[in-house]
Amino acid sequence: MISIARALTLAPLALTAASASATQPLPPALTSAITATQAAKAPYAFDLDVHSSDVNWRAHFDPAATPRLRLVEPAALDNDQRRAFDNAARRMEGLPWCASPEMSHIADARLLRETPEVATYAFQPTPESIRGEQARSFAGRLRGEATLTKANPDIANIHIFAPAPFNPMLLMRIDRIDIAITCAPAPNGRRFASETVTQIRGSAFGQAINERSVQRAHDLAPS
Repeated sequence: MISIARALTLAPLALTAASASATQPLPPALTSAITATQAAKAPYAFDLDVHSSDVNWRAHFDPAATPRLRLVEPAALDNDQRRAFDNAARRMEGLPWCASPEMSHIADARLLRETPEVATYAFQPTPESIRGEQARSFAGRLRGEATLTKANPDIANIHIFAPAPFNPMLLMRIDRIDIAITCAPAPNGRRFASETVTQIRGSAFGQAINERSVQRAHDLAPS
């Protein structure tokens, strides 16, 4: 269960759910946001903080360095935390843009509510929009909401959740998954996942699980 929590925490835009039915076209604002972000994205260096009950570290990502993800503090990690850090380093390709190409694969987007400034859509994610292998195994249980700005369309926040408890594997039950992604403008004006708060509650092998983790990307600089 802890490994699943880490996988969700370190893949901010990776969580969507499978759908075999016919899908609706993407909202035009989302298509515009994805296109604009891909055209403007730049190779930023940034700091990454990850905090939970069993994972606590700060790292610096530089796409021009080797290794690209370097541990800043603490000076050393124990075995479990080291594995989590190494997994993050292998998966991390750069700054997590909110209007990522993966968002083009969501399905059944429909308008939930809107104001003069933003529109919020519910969606059914698809396997093609999932980066983490563990998340793919139970993606069909998840649902999503995304809020888009109307002026210069971009994603302001993403909310991923499970509407009902489920068993992702034998002897494991997830009662609650809630992932809130807050997007902030990078220097190029496009929004990235500046904070991801993941909450998971359930049980595994007879033991209660109640995990809350926070991931923050900050202090961006051109690489």
